[in-house]
Amino acid sequence: MPQTAAGLFPVADSDRHAKGRQKMHGLALYTKRVWETSRSFDTSLCKGPQPDTENLALNIAPALAAIRTLDLEVIRNGQSPADQQRYLDLQDSDPQGRVVRGLVLPRNADVHLPATLDVHPEVALGDISWRVVPLWQPYTSLPRSVRTSTGTKPSSHAAYRDAVGGHRVVETLLDAFAFFQRCDPSLARREPRTGALSYFPLAGPMVVLSDYERRHPDHVNRREMAARALQLAKSGPPTGPGREIRHRLTINGTVLYRGYTDPQPSMGSFTEPGQQIVRDIQASYPYSVVDAAGARHTVTVGADRHLYADGQPLQHCPLRDSPTWLTQSEDPEEGLWYWDERRGDEWPALRAQLGL
Repeated sequence: MPQTAAGLFPVADSDRHAKGRQKMHGLALYTKRVWETSRSFDTSLCKGPQPDTENLALNIAPALAAIRTLDLEVIRNGQSPADQQRYLDLQDSDPQGRVVRGLVLPRNADVHLPATLDVHPEVALGDISWRVVPLWQPYTSLPRSVRTSTGTKPSSHAAYRDAVGGHRVVETLLDAFAFFQRCDPSLARREPRTGALSYFPLAGPMVVLSDYERRHPDHVNRREMAARALQLAKSGPPTGPGREIRHRLTINGTVLYRGYTDPQPSMGSFTEPGQQIVRDIQASYPYSVVDAAGARHTVTVGADRHLYADGQPLQHCPLRDSPTWLTQSEDPEEGLWYWDERRGDEWPALRAQLGL
């Protein structure tokens, strides 16, 4: 997101500015510590089959405290009454501002409620090691004392539900840092020789995730990356020599086709809506279908832009029953997952297109 030289809400008061510099330093430092803790493969992080998230919480808490101080005492209270309202209006409409407002909820819970600050850990496995990817709990999974707390404004509850819950912890901390940097770029600590932000980019992890992992406040976040990946994935045919349709299923009222690329079952699976298959075939990408009797048919696009299997409408072609697990398939509109299915071997190309 663009920023002006002076920033959107420059802090004029020297004492508040000094405090802001300190808290931005702290936010960068504790974001780095959360990252380093989460990427550790030390088995001491593991408590039985589940990772121990206590060390993560110990580093997340001061990051949340720094965010709250920057939000309230440094930026908002450092503005005139009119600009304070403009600042609140920006938080209502700005995705990064919504994250800042949503993070008030876990910060207040950690400080004022008996509930323990906790996150949901996902475990990513490598060849010989593993790491933890901490995510914020979905709003409905938060302790009841947090969800019913009247000490935190309803707007922060709503912002947590929409912009924080279910998202990666490090991603939200980077969003908050980027938001304050846009408000006043002079608050961020930079390296004297290069002018680069101190502590960023975050060091590469021991176990690399397959899709996209943001490591710098200036990089696009996963939501924007997913939107761009979805657009680019739809703009061209998938990789591989061809696809074989095996199943038809309906998710959220949309008819989808499921099958394999290559077309061996050991190869990558795909889930596509019919109209995307139409576009792929019109771009000269081959599809076939195997019906319930095991017969193979070539899939074509008719003049009516509908799909046909050797002249028979594909929607009427009898297919094998969908395995139960297919009903749990990810949404094809989720861009990062969708890119991985269509163009999974081209992640470096996607990152290059986005300047990452």
